[in-house]
Formats: sequence, structure tokens, C-alpha cells
Amino acid sequence: MLKMRKKKTKAMIKKLEDDLKTYTNELKKRDFYYYKTGPEESQNKLAGVNSEIVIFEEKLEDYGFNAEKFETPELIEPSVLSVENIKNEIESMNVLWDQIKLCQGKFEGYMGTKWLETHPYDMEEEVKKLQKSTKDIKVDRKCNAYSGLMTEIKSWLQFLPLIAELRDDAMRERHWTALKKEIKQEFEVDDKLTLKDVYALNLNQQAEAVEEITDQAKQEARMEKTLNKLEEIYSQVEFETQQHKNTDIYMLKMLEDDFEQLEENQVAVNAMFSSRFLSTFEDKCNYWQKSLAGIAEVYQILSEIQRSWSFLENLFIHSDEVKKELPNESEKFIGIDKEVKSILADGKRMIKPLEFCNQDDIMTRLEEVQKHLNICEKALNDFMDGKRRSFPRFYFVSTTDLLDILSNGNNPTKVMTHMPKIFQAINTLYLKGDGDRPAATGFES
Repeated sequence: MLKMRKKKTKAMIKKLEDDLKTYTNELKKRDFYYYKTGPEESQNKLAGVNSEIVIFEEKLEDYGFNAEKFETPELIEPSVLSVENIKNEIESMNVLWDQIKLCQGKFEGYMGTKWLETHPYDMEEEVKKLQKSTKDIKVDRKCNAYSGLMTEIKSWLQFLPLIAELRDDAMRERHWTALKKEIKQEFEVDDKLTLKDVYALNLNQQAEAVEEITDQAKQEARMEKTLNKLEEIYSQVEFETQQHKNTDIYMLKMLEDDFEQLEENQVAVNAMFSSRFLSTFEDKCNYWQKSLAGIAEVYQILSEIQRSWSFLENLFIHSDEVKKELPNESEKFIGIDKEVKSILADGKRMIKPLEFCNQDDIMTRLEEVQKHLNICEKALNDFMDGKRRSFPRFYFVSTTDLLDILSNGNNPTKVMTHMPKIFQAINTLYLKGDGDRPAATGFES
């Protein structure tokens, strides 16, 4: 009798073990393993599984008692382990569905956000945290409910960066128009637009087009900022004026910082021409490229003219020796002098390099002046070289000093101030006699 009961208990335990295997396999097919079931229904079905487990636990207790009684407790251990695994599995699924419910609630909240109040970077950080906490759940990674949640999280992590790009301040009406044309859908960017409306556009499928348009918007914004900055800078940059020899003529000069800035601005504008998105601001870029080049070129030739004119003016206007030796060039210089003064007066009146340097005829006027100044300067140099060849010691003195010596050729006393420049170790000569040709009687070293 005892033997039969022991055999019967063993058979019942074996059947329980088989039932648990069948139950475990059947459990994997339940709806709560599928993402489409949803949190509420899945959690209700999981609660029902708990009542089924209770039935197995009651059998375990009964059969376990008999196994102990017949001194074969090891027979029930596989079934105990199976029930324990089922309970752990159900607990993991409950945790997973709590996570799914949390994520879906968060995503639903995002959907209702007004477009103009969307903060995509904050949302992206939150979704990344949800992704991390989901990965920490100990659950079968092949489970459809898990993979479904991860797919939705990844979808948001692709969607939100696109939203961040579209929410950039660089986006203008023309960019939204281009986007609508690209995705072939119409919508209005106003206070009624929600993130749900934008999500429905399936921008993830048009990611490259979105990125191209937002990249264009940002590059154009940088170009626009640079161009606006140029407007601001050159509305304020002015010539520095310096009075010329107590006259009513003022020399024009750009501050060193302004000129360095001009060079930097030229580089920035020229760089814009390498952009794929030049077309929107092409006219403005052309204007500033031409204007800045005009300032640089005109100021360079103007500086050369001012240096040359201020030097030659002293000779051709105020030196009788030059007038006598170079009468034609001296006469021509009078017209040059008048034109230079007219140009400088225009510069002082306009005061802003942007306006002055971009006059239609300014470069022509300056080039003409420079050409005639070069002619005068060459004539003067030829004259001076002739004197130096006649008396090589004159190579040691400047043009101005040489002219002073020549103009005082009949007044040796005035020439004495230049003596140390002409002869080494001689400070002055002792002169004897009055009249045109006094004689030197000694020297002072």
C-alpha cells in the first residue's frame, strides 16, 4: 500500500513538472509579451497569472509534503525551481510594463506640447535617461514588449534632434517653405502647432532633407550676422584727421585697429563665397566684397599720395631753387596740389571711409594724381642725381638738405649747418672775407 502511494506521488510530481514546462511555454505566447497590448491590459493579465501561480504553489505544498514523507524531497525541487522562475519572469514583466507606462506617459505629454514652447534638448536628455533605465531592467531582450519600447525610444531619439534643429532661431519663413516643399505637406508654424502635429509629418523618414535645410538656415544666419555687423562697424568707422602744417588742409588716416579689422572683414566676406548657400545673400556679399576692397585699395594709394605730396609740396611750392631748375614740373605741381587738397577736403567732409573710398570717380582721380606726382618726383630725383654725380659728397645728405644747400649756394654761412653731413669729422669751416666768394681759413672738428 505504501509503495503504491509513493509511486502515485512520484507520478503526480512528474505530471506537475510536465505541466509547468507546458505552462512556461504557453506563458511566452500570452498578450502581455507584446508591446501592442498596452500597459493597462497587460498589467491586468499579469495579475491573472498570479492567481494561476497560486494553484501551482498549492500543489507544490501538497506534493512536497508527500515527497518529504517518502524521503524523496529532491523529486519536487525541479517544480519548485520552475515556479520560482515563473514568478521572477512575471515580476520582470510587471517592472517592464511599469516602465512602458512611464515612457508612454512621458511621450504623450511631449505630444501635447505647443511647438513654440518645445524644449527639445531637455526632452532628449529625459529620453536618454529612460533608455538607460529600460536597459537596466532584467528581462528577455528578445521579448516583443521590450523591443517595442526600445524601438519607440530610439524613434524619439532620432526625432528630437531634428526638432532641436528646426527650433533653432536661424529658421526663417523661407526655410519652412523649403521644408514643406521637400516633405510635400502643408502646416502652419504658429501658436496652435503642437509637437504631435510635427511628429505626424514623419520627419524621421526625411532626416537628410531636414538636416540640409537646417544646416542652410544656420549658415545663412551666420552670414546674416556677419553682414549686419559690417553695417554696424562701417557706419561708425571714421578717418582720423591731422592738420597739415597749420593750414586748413587735413591729412586722412585710418586707425591701425580699424585697418586690421578691415583685413579681417575682407577675409570673412571672401569666405562666404565658398558657401553652398550663398544665393540668399549674394547681392549683399558682392556689395561688401567690392566696398571693403574699395576701402583697402583707395586708402593704400591715398596714403602713398599723402606721403609723396606732403614731401614734394615743400619743394615745388616753397623752394625757389626747384622752381628755377624745374619750371615745367613746378607749374604742373600747382594743379596737382589743388587736386590733392580737393580730395582731402572731400575726405574730411565725408569722414567715413566707406562713403569716401567708394565714390565712382575716386580711384580715377587718385591714380591720375599719383601718375603726375611720380613724374614730378622723377624729375626732381634726376635733378638731384645730377648734382650728386657732380659732387659725390652730396650722396650723404637727404633731398631736403641738398635743396637747402643748393638754394643757399651764394650764402656759405647758411650752408655750414650741413657741413657735418657732407664731411666726416668737420663741424664747420672758418670763413674769411665778405662778398660772394669768402675763403675758408680753417675748420672745427
